[in-house]
Amino acid sequence: MGAIVVRDTGNTVTVTEVAGSSTVVTAKGNSVTVTGVIGGVSQDANFVYVQGSPSASWVITHNLNKYCSVTVVDSADNIVYGDVQYNSLNQVTLTFAGAFSGEAFFN
Repeated sequence: MGAIVVRDTGNTVTVTEVAGSSTVVTAKGNSVTVTGVIGGVSQDANFVYVQGSPSASWVITHNLNKYCSVTVVDSADNIVYGDVQYNSLNQVTLTFAGAFSGEAFFN
């Protein structure tokens, strides 16, 4: 995986593109904007879990190797709030006040 290195030494900004990255440098007046895609990937990994049968506790293994943000909706697409317990980087337990079926979106 590549990297983008930005060094500011006084009035000079040096941008170094390291193998596998794509970098765009935009200068306007005194501002310099550096945007890049490391390793040619522009999207973060995500996962959608479907809970088909009503339950008040969902144990989900997402294998995204991170502590994800989680959004839950019921079968009518209403957002549902509950407790999120991170069991590991790859598994969470979602606990709700009542049983329902729906989907959990991980990002």
